[in-house]
Amino acid sequence: METITKLPEKKGLIGAREIAAAIKTGKIKRVVIANNCPDFLVQRLEKVKVEKFEGSQRELGTKLGKPFAVAMVGYES
Repeated sequence: METITKLPEKKGLIGAREIAAAIKTGKIKRVVIANNCPDFLVQRLEKVKVEKFEGSQRELGTKLGKPFAVAMVGYES
């Protein structure tokens, strides 16, 4: 698993359920997780490239411009 500090410029999909459903349909190919993302959520990520964000869930949410913590964000490529 690669660790990153900068997020892609593309708009990402937020939410574990939404990301899992999008993976099944083939829409999501890459997922960025916070460094404190719960293990049970990470185990749901199969067949996609997973990268670990250097910051916490709160920091990931802030980087995405959200006023709440974000455990993972999915991208099309």
